[in-house]
Amino acid sequence: MPLITATEINIIAFSTPIDPALILDEIINAAENKFIIPAITKPVYDDLSVHPGIYTTLIADYIKPYLAYCVKFLLYSQYLNESSADATILQQRGETVNESNTISQVKRTLLINHLLSGIYPQYVSPVKKRITGFLINKK
Repeated sequence: MPLITATEINIIAFSTPIDPALILDEIINAAENKFIIPAITKPVYDDLSVHPGIYTTLIADYIKPYLAYCVKFLLYSQYLNESSADATILQQRGETVNESNTISQVKRTLLINHLLSGIYPQYVSPVKKRITGFLINKK
């Protein structure tokens, strides 16, 4: 079950709500896997899935805002790839994608800083490691 609902995403990330039917659970799950789990680490994600009551502040104040903008970013990135739009619409969509990405990065920074506060013993900052010249996150 996703950590956030389509209604919550509309409230947090959209000034003009979109049809909640467009915000599929598959997109929310993809955003969780692509953005949330790497940010909070798998041990925290697994513990929060089992004991969400312990993490109410983390979820409500940090994960949901970040996740909402990640979902918006994924949605608009998908819309940007539609070839049927004219140049003006594509430019507007591109600006929305960039804006959503910028806001999501700010939300991610707030989330990481909160996790680094030491409140969550399950959280261990991921170590970046180079393998044959490529930088990877080691969890």
